[in-house]
Amino acid sequence: MKTIALYVLLISLPLLSGCWDMREINELGLVMAVGIDKSSNNPDHYLVTVQVANPQASGSSADSSINRPETIWIASAEGKTIFEAIRELARISSQRIMWAHNNVIVIGESLARDDITPVIDFFSHNHELRMKTWMAVAKGSATDFLKAKAGMGSIPGQSLADMFRYQQFTGLDFHSNLLKVYGDFTSDTTNLLIGSLSLEQATTQAGLSKAQENTVEQIQMDGMAVFDQRRMLGYLSEDETRGLAWFLSENPNMVISVPHPSDSSESVAVEIVAVKAKIDSQLDQQTPSFSIRITGTGHIAEEDTTSDLSINDFKQQMEFLAEQQIIEEIELGLDKVLNVYKSDVLGFGKVVHSQHKQEWNQGLKDRWVQIFPDVEISVAADIEIKSSTLNQIPLRNYRRSSVIDD
Repeated sequence: MKTIALYVLLISLPLLSGCWDMREINELGLVMAVGIDKSSNNPDHYLVTVQVANPQASGSSADSSINRPETIWIASAEGKTIFEAIRELARISSQRIMWAHNNVIVIGESLARDDITPVIDFFSHNHELRMKTWMAVAKGSATDFLKAKAGMGSIPGQSLADMFRYQQFTGLDFHSNLLKVYGDFTSDTTNLLIGSLSLEQATTQAGLSKAQENTVEQIQMDGMAVFDQRRMLGYLSEDETRGLAWFLSENPNMVISVPHPSDSSESVAVEIVAVKAKIDSQLDQQTPSFSIRITGTGHIAEEDTTSDLSINDFKQQMEFLAEQQIIEEIELGLDKVLNVYKSDVLGFGKVVHSQHKQEWNQGLKDRWVQIFPDVEISVAADIEIKSSTLNQIPLRNYRRSSVIDD
């Protein structure tokens, strides 16, 4: 027994020495965001810019702010391929670049208009990178965006990822992550639709004197970029993006403002929740048409004007106005995609393939690029207003009275 116990102990000793390839956190450069541009020096080269978190800064004492290291390190390198440019970063980095924590891939506008294929190819093959990493197109140079401020956090890459996540509160939560982009890029039916970013001047420390105010460039979510296969055609504005969000977003939750039924100069804010979209396709002699139907529940979020209408009449008029507003927003986005870009980023080809598979495979698939811009699309909405606030009198109708005792 002693011999067996000794034998087991000797075998177990190597397992107690830890991981042979363990790396300390301060030896790693954790990429939080990456930007890809076409090189301005050589149009055949790529410029890769990384935003790397500094783990030493996070552990610094708040009292030693004078000598505290920067929270992020930003560096750029060029190469004939994206991989070569990233390898060039190793020549100026004191830490091993690690991609597992990357939050956002920002693509420069010039590269997006030329060909997005190399970006998708490289990052979809990167075994360290998560497929849920956000992707965005910069209105300008991606490098400029990686140097700009984003949100309220000290690490812009993390804040930018949070901004993507919180878009659900505006109803513009298109999931333009690497997984979705890769799926649409390799699809026979759907073209790419990727979130876009712009830089806006933002004033910090507002309310102080002009000399004390500080103006910085802040990253802002700004609509969507429309692609035709592998190159960008242009942008959708926020209003156009919002119109498509009614039936493209996974969990749309919108707030719309409609004219007050009793006073068109005043507005009523309506929150639309539990939104569901149904898209049906019809074929008439190999010519497809589509119908979009939006249903949801509305709640009165703000109403400052009184009305002589009964609650039921007010409710019916609000439902009609909300439905008309939704239809107008959707038609605005559809008009831009169909008549200007003529690119099926909406997945209508996917609907035909699903609902008329035989006809799709027998000819519609090969002619879809020519057919799509001319398809007819009808839009309908059915919103039910449910709100206890309909029983309340607007606050501006209340009048305070004071009683003065003699």
